[in-house]
Amino acid sequence: MLELVSTTAVSVRFGSRVALDSIDLQIPADGSIIGLFGRNGAGKSTLIRVICGLINRHDGSVHTNGDIAYLPDRPMWYPWLRLSACIELGAQLWPDFDVARAHTLLATLGLDERSRVRELSKGMSEQVHIAFTLARRCSLYVFDEPLAAVDPLTRDRVIELIQRERQPGSTVLISTHLIAGLEALFDTVLVVDAGRVLLNAPVDVLASPGSLEAQIKEVLA
Repeated sequence: MLELVSTTAVSVRFGSRVALDSIDLQIPADGSIIGLFGRNGAGKSTLIRVICGLINRHDGSVHTNGDIAYLPDRPMWYPWLRLSACIELGAQLWPDFDVARAHTLLATLGLDERSRVRELSKGMSEQVHIAFTLARRCSLYVFDEPLAAVDPLTRDRVIELIQRERQPGSTVLISTHLIAGLEALFDTVLVVDAGRVLLNAPVDVLASPGSLEAQIKEVLA
């Protein structure tokens, strides 16, 4: 099976601190949704940035196949921009950005493209950021904490948006601290701690319904 990302003995250091410690990881092109879990400071965001090519000062090797769409854990659109201008900017930034799809996704969310980013609620801003990321036609979508600081109803909408609107056959990697209630979302669980991969396993062989959170906590303990 084609691997979208393959890392071999990848290590990253920031001064004397080891952020990643000899990581071996393969992300297959199998259309799965992967949950990335770990404590604060475990190395999740660093691993994501290595995968996306945003950190290139590392030991070991990283090989990628296909385009990667990345949504960081902070707003990425200027707050004064109208949504229509965000679409124009997206088309300039990324060759794989589908303008027609972006218009369709905003219409699906019931948004007026004349609205400015700063006028959106927290939950709607999260959905817009995800929609614009999904407007890119990529093999791998990487979301860093897309479910943080949103209410349960918005969380459900975000999950539905990712499941329904991603490119057919694409793989999704989601870093999140939320576990409870999301067992059905993930096909694979990836647990990182102290810069190392502690667990990389399919959900269906790892946990019975409702017990995924307990098993991840046990691994981290």
